[in-house]
Amino acid sequence: MAVERIFDEIKKLSPVDRYRLHIMLETNEISRDDIEASKRTAGGWADIDAEKMIEDIYKSRDNSPGRMSVDW
Repeated sequence: MAVERIFDEIKKLSPVDRYRLHIMLETNEISRDDIEASKRTAGGWADIDAEKMIEDIYKSRDNSPGRMSVDW
């Protein structure tokens, strides 16, 4: 699943880069260094099938036993 791949990439980061990513995600101001750290974290997206990723996300949500349903 695509989300697991993102987590795997985050796990590969050094502790310093993980900390920087954590700080970046908590702040409203994003610097150029933050953007570069984000790109390193995300890795390459060229090989990701967006439609498959969306399908996997919805499947994961549907298969989550603790998730409450929402009726629109």
